Amino acid sequence: MSGLPLLAAPSDGEELTVVSVSPGLPGFIAMFLLAAVVVLLVVDMTRRVRRVQADARVEARIAQQKIEEQQAEEQQAEQQRADDHTAADAPEAEGLRDSGDGADDAPEDDAPEDGDRPQG
Repeated sequence: MSGLPLLAAPSDGEELTVVSVSPGLPGFIAMFLLAAVVVLLVVDMTRRVRRVQADARVEARIAQQKIEEQQAEEQQAEQQRADDHTAADAPEAEGLRDSGDGADDAPEDDAPEDGDRPQG
């Protein structure tokens, strides 16, 4: 029974029409201002998001360049160490290195010549 007062006709007796129920000029102004504020907020948010993304791309690019520079420096240092190590070992290696022609293998005094061989 509590639903009956809700179904009853308005107390003033006036019929409800589109004109009598519309928000009118104050409602239109309020909705227009609300829509304008939302549009401005969306534009501002988009601008800020793009700025943050651009900053992130720049920072990533800078970080990648630093990593590449560090790798290049490490490779140069490694190459320099290898060159220094090779240069330091070169005099020692030259003394141990064989010429490959067999001339230094046996002393000349001990080597028999063709005419000194015993025949028999």
